[in-house]
Amino acid sequence: MKMSLEIPLFDLAEFLPLTDFPFGLAHLCLPKYHPDYSYYRGMYKGCLLDNSMYELGDEPLSISELQEAAYACDARSVIAPDWMDNYEKTKRAAFEMMEKGIDIIGAVVQGKDIAERVLCFQEFQKAGFRPICFPFRTPRRELIQALQALRYLNDDNWYHLLGLHDLKELQVRAAGSWSYDTGKPFKGIRLDKGEIRGHGHLDLHQPLSDAARTIALWNIAYMRRLSQ
Repeated sequence: MKMSLEIPLFDLAEFLPLTDFPFGLAHLCLPKYHPDYSYYRGMYKGCLLDNSMYELGDEPLSISELQEAAYACDARSVIAPDWMDNYEKTKRAAFEMMEKGIDIIGAVVQGKDIAERVLCFQEFQKAGFRPICFPFRTPRRELIQALQALRYLNDDNWYHLLGLHDLKELQVRAAGSWSYDTGKPFKGIRLDKGEIRGHGHLDLHQPLSDAARTIALWNIAYMRRLSQ
């Protein structure tokens, strides 16, 4: 399970080398949303670029904005727009983005129930989206189990967990190449001390305290151990 992290902006230089690959937020690559966009673009060259739906209040960046951000940081893949539980709207946006000629595009599995999410997954895999992403605010454990039972997961594809439900997800054993992103190491709590959710949004614009930085380093080592 490969690790990527959502890192507070003042601490990028310290923590980005500890990841397996950079996971960038597209809105931070654009001057409209982030005054220090040039530095961010430079740090996130070759990243997996997220559509910033969660950070922008459930409305992702537009396709044109995602294109601009992807080209600016030479993204290895850019995740197409998605909307919670909305299969049709998410599917249309993903295929519209594919028609724009971007080399590698990721897509997020959405749908109103397990059956619709399985259908969404099948369509995205058949079309060649990489990675296929599973969002944390959906019953993805049940979905992944269903995909395993149906033998739909492919050894040659890349699957990505957007955020973490719990630490058990670090031990996914399924066909394919798996990765995840999370900002949980930076929230100032030890991840072995109870529930990892419910600690509020991570403010990426605030530097870490010395104590939070020490805890973050411990958490990253702990997550590495769990995912071995």
